[in-house]
Amino acid sequence: MPMSTRCPTDIDRFVGQRIRLARRIAKMSQQKLGEQIGVTYQQIQKYENGTDRIGAGRLHQVSLSTDQPIEFFFSFSDDVEPTQTNRQDILADDGVQRLIVSAAKIKSRKLLDNLAQIAETFASAEGGEGAQKS
Repeated sequence: MPMSTRCPTDIDRFVGQRIRLARRIAKMSQQKLGEQIGVTYQQIQKYENGTDRIGAGRLHQVSLSTDQPIEFFFSFSDDVEPTQTNRQDILADDGVQRLIVSAAKIKSRKLLDNLAQIAETFASAEGGEGAQKS
């Protein structure tokens, strides 16, 4: 069955997740990113949700606005393509994104190390991937 050029693919959805992550790391709202790249916040939502594909030129604008290299938007394991049910990039997970944003605000190295130790304790208690929801 030929692939429609209008339907977003798993890769498009993955790139959308990376756009959301880049925006959050840059501490930008969808409105602010949209203003910087010349689209509405609704269009940013569509890119992030994988509803609409993003063109190369527009993705380049996102890259510049969020101060992320273009490779950031395509960084996933070479042997496994991203899918909705089997996300290989842990950074695309909303919970992990919230944890990263919160951890980035911690100035004390000791507190950050304590947070990492707590996370490691939870991960080992849950058997690693067991706590992850699909």
